[in-house]
Amino acid sequence: MAYFSMKLNNLLQEQSGGCVAALNIRQFKFINEIFGKEQADQLLCYIKRTLESHLGEEEFFCRDSADMFYLYMTTASKNLIQLRLETIMNEISGASIYSSSNYRLLMYCGVVILENDHSTADTVMTHSLFALEASKGSYQNNVWFYNTQVHIQEELENYIETHMHQALRDKEFRLYLQPKINLKTGLLGGAEALVRWITLEGKTIYPDQFIPLFEQNGFCSKLDLYMAEQVCIYLRQWMDQGYAPVPISVNQSKLLFYEKDYVETLSKMVDKYQIPASLITLEILEGLAMENVEELNQKIELLQAKGFRISMDDFGSGYSSLNILGNLSIDELKLDRGFLQKVSAAERHRPKVIMEQIVQLTKKLGISTVAEGVETKEDEQLIKNLGCDFGQGYYYSKPISAGDFFSTFVSCHSKEIL
Repeated sequence: MAYFSMKLNNLLQEQSGGCVAALNIRQFKFINEIFGKEQADQLLCYIKRTLESHLGEEEFFCRDSADMFYLYMTTASKNLIQLRLETIMNEISGASIYSSSNYRLLMYCGVVILENDHSTADTVMTHSLFALEASKGSYQNNVWFYNTQVHIQEELENYIETHMHQALRDKEFRLYLQPKINLKTGLLGGAEALVRWITLEGKTIYPDQFIPLFEQNGFCSKLDLYMAEQVCIYLRQWMDQGYAPVPISVNQSKLLFYEKDYVETLSKMVDKYQIPASLITLEILEGLAMENVEELNQKIELLQAKGFRISMDDFGSGYSSLNILGNLSIDELKLDRGFLQKVSAAERHRPKVIMEQIVQLTKKLGISTVAEGVETKEDEQLIKNLGCDFGQGYYYSKPISAGDFFSTFVSCHSKEIL
């Protein structure tokens, strides 16, 4: 390994082309267990002989530890690299020492194509390991090429997961608000709370970069409660300055919604800040309603008994069912921006009829409607004609910080009007 690194560093200094590949065997530890150490060692020797037979004079390889091999090849064409490595891997997979068993030997390989970027051997081999790790999702011989953009994304995801608790502690998650406009009066009728992660160094991380990870690792529950409290703090400040508040909606994840003490936790929160629960609208996704409507309704009714309002977000983005409207005790329905885009398109009569009927149905059920994705004056006029109650979108404002929201939509109006 040391000699491999030295030779590779020399090539990198000379800015020679080619590629470095990291190669190993799927579940090598089980080969030791199933076939025994002696036969596993024979396999490693077989891999060594196979590599020797396929590499040219200026190409070299090493075994690092266990079943990890590194190869340097002078080939720089992605297609040729793929072809050469697949040939090697297929030959190893067909090792005669396993011909008498049904065990399927699989190989994984990660490749870095060398560029004139003054990398070191350590950097190149580390990147090849990133590619190798990415190749392990397949149940066949697989070659994966290192991608700089993919690696940048992986670095960001690693930063997110290793800094999320610190970010919550240091209040790096900031409250942003996007207004909901009352279509009858043209005045502010509410707002949606959105989160931005602004690090102490001033870097902004957007929700689509961290929310999916938080949903996977469960951190979204902590963040949702934190954001609900930030909304309470903001409303309390607003009211203390003499302004009549409007409802603010907060997104709530499935994990949080089904926590045992969820209703009690929210109730204590609004009591702490002396905020009427009716000012907090809890937004849930329609996917939550597709699982267990009866159980969901029980939780909704408990929240409504405390005064909270419930909104279904992104209605129409998935496999929406009118049964949801009939069976679920929600207070508000947010029509996904996709609805408006389809209706706004020329000669799209059928989507318009569907959206119009949904709005009329919600009125009969006592459910208010919010049309998302309003971007033009024509969009606004369309949703007015359809009978929607509120509009939300960039036509009115992009999401802005709580401070900017106050100066733009609250303090500029008289307290009497609000």
